[in-house]
Amino acid sequence: MSQILHGILVADLTSGVAGPAASQTLGDLGARVIKVEPPGGDPVRAWPGPALANGDSAAFLALNRNKQSLVLDVASAAGLAAVQVLAAKADVLVADSGAAAMAALGLDAASLLAANPRLIYAEIDPALPDGTIGRDALHQAASGYGSISGMPEGPPAKAGLPVIELTAANSLVQAVLAALYAREDTGEGQQVSVSLFRNALAMTYFYGIGYRITGEPPQRYGNGSPAAAPLGVFEASDGPLQMTLGGDRVWRKFAANIVDRPEWLTDPRYVTNANRVANKQTLLAEIDRIFATQSRDYWVDAMRAAGVPAGPIRDVGEAVASAEVQERGLTGRAPHSAAGDVPVVLNPICFAATPVRDPQGAPLLGEHTAAVAHEFGLTVD
Repeated sequence: MSQILHGILVADLTSGVAGPAASQTLGDLGARVIKVEPPGGDPVRAWPGPALANGDSAAFLALNRNKQSLVLDVASAAGLAAVQVLAAKADVLVADSGAAAMAALGLDAASLLAANPRLIYAEIDPALPDGTIGRDALHQAASGYGSISGMPEGPPAKAGLPVIELTAANSLVQAVLAALYAREDTGEGQQVSVSLFRNALAMTYFYGIGYRITGEPPQRYGNGSPAAAPLGVFEASDGPLQMTLGGDRVWRKFAANIVDRPEWLTDPRYVTNANRVANKQTLLAEIDRIFATQSRDYWVDAMRAAGVPAGPIRDVGEAVASAEVQERGLTGRAPHSAAGDVPVVLNPICFAATPVRDPQGAPLLGEHTAAVAHEFGLTVD
């Protein structure tokens, strides 16, 4: 059965994280994605860390499956003309270098839409508030997102993954799908844009709204929360676990049945969630002392049996190799032209009638240049 975006052609003029993540999702949904790369390739191919024998990094593999690679020097007259031809035939063009850079190349939204009125010109805007170009960590810093990450007693800490860029990619995919839907009615495309800074500001969630209400900048809560207690990371005798008790019902189960402290149910420090939040340092210290007497699995099994939300904190290897991940088929392998096949973490979206595409490993640099150039009548250097 065809995927939901079968027949949609995407010209992908992106590198880095956000743009490639967005175009990869469009490819997963069935679109044909032609990734335009400079002669040296997307710089992410050479990022440090695990890599294939041909040098392509794990990051590149994770962001560029289900694509074809077309090498063009867009700064040359022939390369620019080739991109313009491709854009004139595409349903979607994805760009992430900034409006000024695209305009300098003659690839601004206005000119491309004039040549192809049905085009969805989808842009990740990387500009910081001062107009300079910045990526994930700088947008975390500029938006205030970074100030609420980290432990209360330590400095601000950036997120462990590029969450601003990855969530911006998801937002851009939503915008593209909505624009394609609108095109069904109007017959016309349009420009859609997701700003990394706007996205980072939106990611401050209720903390940003809270500041607007009180005028007080929010604090860092580390693994805890200002809204509920006990909540966070606790140490058992052999490792950490995460526990989240957000209501009185689960609190009563925990106190009476898990840690055998029925007296806590009438202790004025802990009777309500508000009381527990106000006295959480004392409460958390008491829980840590109790948890240190037994293994992580002991406490997690007991809490799960009682319906108390808790789970072990696994490293990435434990999670990826876990039985539930294997049973659910959340990982797999994809064909790859140099490596035979490569491991993949699969797209999380599930459709009942129009399944996502079986993954094809990220393309080799320029792997499809000759075929695409012939198909579209492009002159390449």
